[in-house]
Amino acid sequence: MVRIGNDDSAERVERVSTNAVKDAWAQTTDELEVLAEQRRENGWDTVAVPAIQTAAVSRDAGPKHNERFGIVFVVPDNYADSFSEAFERGEFPRFQAYRNEVSGAVFLVVEYLDPDTETAILLAGQYERRHVGGMLSAAADEGVLYTHAKTLNGTILGSFEHEGDEYEPLVPETIEPIGNSSE
Repeated sequence: MVRIGNDDSAERVERVSTNAVKDAWAQTTDELEVLAEQRRENGWDTVAVPAIQTAAVSRDAGPKHNERFGIVFVVPDNYADSFSEAFERGEFPRFQAYRNEVSGAVFLVVEYLDPDTETAILLAGQYERRHVGGMLSAAADEGVLYTHAKTLNGTILGSFEHEGDEYEPLVPETIEPIGNSSE
């Protein structure tokens, strides 16, 4: 039998992709800390949370997601109390998002800001790009995209609403809602 190609090629591509994702996550968490420190230096009460899991959730994920579609950040238990205390203090009418894409993954740091109380909640996460279309379909139907912070056991710690096209910084630019035509 003639050998064609390199048996190691798939493993090498996977290893390069895995390293790129690890490097992108390290860069994302570094940016989370830099942004949080800048807010603290400016006198803001700041909570910075590296999520242990993040997902772009559509209504197709099941009935419990009919009202909970959006970007879901899973907050580690050791950050849950500080997140909840900060969330209860503010209204968070502003946000800023910093996004990068690597190997089919979207890396994101979001700052939720309440200027009145000078409280900032920063969340860092990574979600799969391939799930964004379904999430955007729900957002287009409702005119709003949610971001949720929850614990591993499913307890919702807080939710943020992004109305109209306000959510565009949170998602890749080249993805259309599923079922949306470009006509």
